[in-house]
Amino acid sequence: MKKAFLVLAALCFVSSLAFAQGSSGSETVMIKGDIIDNMCLDAHKTEDLTAFIKTHSKQCAITPACEASGYAIVAEGIVNKFDQDSNAKIAEFLKKEDSKLQVAVTAQKSGEVLSLVSVENQ
Repeated sequence: MKKAFLVLAALCFVSSLAFAQGSSGSETVMIKGDIIDNMCLDAHKTEDLTAFIKTHSKQCAITPACEASGYAIVAEGIVNKFDQDSNAKIAEFLKKEDSKLQVAVTAQKSGEVLSLVSVENQ
């Protein structure tokens, strides 16, 4: 009886570990949308964001203040913000001469935050 209980307890423990690893809350996503810095995003949330994005320039997004605020991607009216490491990668990407604000990103999404895997012009 004691041996059966120990085996059952061990099985429960192992299965709980497997469940915990499988439900980390992170998924790989691909999003096509527009990069916007968080400072401009916050300043224009009350307006029609889609209309503002059409006029938002890359030069604005790479100014020191806008770069320091971090970045998000807007796709179909949905805003997804990047984590700190991803913000640095986005800034580096935007400083390339041929980069655009219209991008396709692959990222790990955990909750409401994206961790960038790759970014390319759309």
